[in-house]
Amino acid sequence: MPARRVIVVGLDCAPASLVFDRLAPRLPFLRSMARRGTSGVLRSCDPPITVPAWAVMTSGRDAGELGIYGFRDRIEGQRALRTVTADDLAVQRVWDVLAGQGLRSSVLFVPPGHPARAPDGVELVSCLLAGSAPSTSPAALAAALPFDLRADVTSEDERSPDTLLAALEAQIHRHFALFEHVLAERPSDFAMMVEMAPDRLHHGLWPALDPSDPRHTRFAPWRRRAEDVYVLLDGKLARLAEQHPDATLIVVSDHGARPLLGGVYVNEVLRRAGLLVLTREPDRATPLAAASVDWSRTRAWAEGGYYARVFVNDRMHFADAPVLDRAAVLDGVERALAAVPSERPHRFVRPPATFRRTAGRPPDLLAYFGDLALRSLGAVGAGSITASADEVETAPGRGGCNHDWDGIFLAVGPGIERRALAGAQLIDVGRTLLGRLGVAAPAAWQGRDLLA
Repeated sequence: MPARRVIVVGLDCAPASLVFDRLAPRLPFLRSMARRGTSGVLRSCDPPITVPAWAVMTSGRDAGELGIYGFRDRIEGQRALRTVTADDLAVQRVWDVLAGQGLRSSVLFVPPGHPARAPDGVELVSCLLAGSAPSTSPAALAAALPFDLRADVTSEDERSPDTLLAALEAQIHRHFALFEHVLAERPSDFAMMVEMAPDRLHHGLWPALDPSDPRHTRFAPWRRRAEDVYVLLDGKLARLAEQHPDATLIVVSDHGARPLLGGVYVNEVLRRAGLLVLTREPDRATPLAAASVDWSRTRAWAEGGYYARVFVNDRMHFADAPVLDRAAVLDGVERALAAVPSERPHRFVRPPATFRRTAGRPPDLLAYFGDLALRSLGAVGAGSITASADEVETAPGRGGCNHDWDGIFLAVGPGIERRALAGAQLIDVGRTLLGRLGVAAPAAWQGRDLLA
């Protein structure tokens, strides 16, 4: 029987290792959800990055089909990147499908959700991509919501552990007050909110939360207060469940987090392998965009981040590039990157072998150094191909994590059985949400219904 109402709370970057294990004794409501309902580890997508991950979760399409490979994607005909927007998503998401069936939705802060655009029957507040200028759809919704509609903290909030923690606590109170108001005052069959606080907490203070992190001792003074962010979230979720006892409540994350153990200067590796050529030697670590690249002799270059995006520099895409055997270049790239020292094996993904199809401008290779233990750094001229964790995270007063594969899925509500999930994937969630409301997923959607 279809649910009367489905409420989804997304906790960006919430890892199974914290929610189901290390912090479980301090999270009584989430622990009770796991005991009473269906729950388990949720494997993220390729790549496990916020913007593509939430899009994959809510559209039933993989990142290749969406043509979204990170916060930024390649510009047509250029080597530069630009920030992704909601306009780059050309497929239906859960609330679009529901609107077509006459069901109403409230959607808060779900990436990519800027600029805010939604069909009739959907009220939407923009996501973190809006920065300090949030928008709503319809536009008149902003005046009807007496709240600060910003989705995220600011760089000023992140200047120290103490300011970050205070900002995260204030944001959680503000966001859940808004969500409670929307649930009580704005009729909907489906309501979803994404809270960015866990992600910002982990990128600022992961070593405080994880005793296995080599920097834990230095950040230990903030351990209890960092854990209290999760305790606060647990209490807010319990309040939602109490206010809406007949609804289905689903708590989900887009990816996990893990200790950041260092970095790899990916373009420096390519340079030393003769795959990337400079006309002038830099005297310090220099972003590739500011370096003197000889594009007529360069065969491959990369963009840094939580993972590396490697592009073949070939004549098919760029007039000033050499004519190349693309397969041979990629084989050479993999050999060079695989030789970088790491305690954990590197993982390499070629989009045609991973995605059902590829839209947009996909990387030619996705490289996860140490299977996400090491950050990818795009600079050249650093004098080394590797960096320590402290060299990667240079902002004062900040710790840092890298993304990881294992997020969370928990569901309770009428008729949901007590069951431990096995093999759940991020792409399963969209079909699951539609199924809970008795709506069939479009034929093109991937995944399975986790609650069927």
